[in-house]
Amino acid sequence: MDDPAAPKSKCIDKVIFTFFGIASLLGWNALLTELDFFYYFLSDINPFKSFSFMNYVLNITFQFVLLYKKDIFSLFTELMIGIIGSIFFLIALPLSAMLLGVNTMANKVISSLLVVLMGFTNACASGGFFGYTGCFPLEMIVSFTAGQGISGIGLNILQFIVIASVKIEDEKKQFIVRGWIFFGFSILILIVCLILLLYSYKDEYCKYYLNKGRSPGGVIEKSEAKLLKSMTGDDDTSNNTNESGKNQQIETLDNDYKRERENDINMVKVVPSFAYVFKKIWDIEVMACFCYVVTFILFPNACTKQKVFNIGEYNSVTIIAIYNALDTVGRYIVNCLPQNKKLDFGILIGRIVLIFTIIFNYYCQVKLGTSLTTTSILIIIYSALLGVTNGIGAALTFGLASKNAEDEIKEQVGNSIGFCCILGIFIGSVLAFGSGAIIEAIEK
Repeated sequence: MDDPAAPKSKCIDKVIFTFFGIASLLGWNALLTELDFFYYFLSDINPFKSFSFMNYVLNITFQFVLLYKKDIFSLFTELMIGIIGSIFFLIALPLSAMLLGVNTMANKVISSLLVVLMGFTNACASGGFFGYTGCFPLEMIVSFTAGQGISGIGLNILQFIVIASVKIEDEKKQFIVRGWIFFGFSILILIVCLILLLYSYKDEYCKYYLNKGRSPGGVIEKSEAKLLKSMTGDDDTSNNTNESGKNQQIETLDNDYKRERENDINMVKVVPSFAYVFKKIWDIEVMACFCYVVTFILFPNACTKQKVFNIGEYNSVTIIAIYNALDTVGRYIVNCLPQNKKLDFGILIGRIVLIFTIIFNYYCQVKLGTSLTTTSILIIIYSALLGVTNGIGAALTFGLASKNAEDEIKEQVGNSIGFCCILGIFIGSVLAFGSGAIIEAIEK
């Protein structure tokens, strides 16, 4: 239901939240999209497999800590650490990999340490922006989750452009030039996000919902406003009362104010509890987690292993682009769908079926001799379905969680959903070793 007291949202507000969605994942997405760069310098530790698990050490740990200890950082500080930290690591990681030599011990140690530490800033960016956005209505949640999809497809388009435009005979120089064009553009986007974050704290619409979703003192503010009007004579009803009546009115409002303050102080002790939030939306949190578990069992490894019309070095990036494009579409069309748990659960069951169909498609391609045209079309369809259902599931679970929570705990709900998504990615990445083993067995 719309809040009649809320300021009207403007176009800039949707732009802000789209960029927040981009920023929440951009640091890590940029690293994962350009892993070829790091593989050239660090092939001995295989960044395609090792970087994800190194990063999750601090990412999951710190996000979990933030759920219990919300007073470690203010929300603003958490977001600043997330954005500025992402900028720092997108400079430091490629720089160290390039300068320390191919597969040297110093390169392996320092690069691995930087990836682990980047998990801390990723936790701040993801948890902070999920918590911030959780305070807002569905239209902003949709813009935020759409931004996350745009983050993926935007980097894929950039990668296409860089691969097509940068052709240098010296392989090392080619990787370096491609890498710095890619990381430089990603850093520029993060700087734009930083500027928009600073602007959002002055925007009336953002300030209203941020205060409403984070503070249990919304009623207090109304009492303070009434009290102030009565004392200054601005309230129309006060003009019709005598002086003694006005004093009595002020005293009554003052007592109401004190009572509400006491109630809110008691409420603050309960609201930040992770257990309290989990009891409210545990089923939605589980679905949010499993949404990403299913995705990362299959994506990118089980999908990108399959050939698409013999397009060579564009094979993997094409499948990833199809997935990311439809993932973004799914996040936008959630507004046109019923907002209920049955739909969310139905989509999750359908995605589980995709696990078997995608692996079977690879079996057909390798073992049964099914035509490349048929299996190519099918993997494109399956990747598109995996993407669109991931987008719908991600946006729907976040929207349902916020819808089913009181205003005072919306920030904690956002943090909790963000943690569940990261946890789902981690579990799915672990289980991907199983799907990877099946793919390797089919190859043999």
